[in-house]
Amino acid sequence: MSLDSHTTRRRLTGKFWAHVAFALVGLAAVLWALTLAAHPSIRCRGVEMGPGDVCAKADQPDRTQSYEQRLATIESARPVVGGAGAVAAGFGLWLASTEWKRSGRPE
Repeated sequence: MSLDSHTTRRRLTGKFWAHVAFALVGLAAVLWALTLAAHPSIRCRGVEMGPGDVCAKADQPDRTQSYEQRLATIESARPVVGGAGAVAAGFGLWLASTEWKRSGRPE
């Protein structure tokens, strides 16, 4: 009996790589929530805002949004994006591992 008869060659499909890509997108969302969103740059039409600044909405100039309101919106989105990213990363890894196991079976 040769060594080749005991080894199985995995044939990784496009599905496997799609699941890995999905997991990476989820991981990117988690990293965004933990790093970039921790120190956001609040802008009003390209101009950086600071505490106390107010920005008029482009489509409704009579309505304004303060720096603090914009900051609160970003801060409230962090846990949602991070949580959804963690779920997506876990699900993508689970799908990829299932596909990995399936690819090792002899046909």
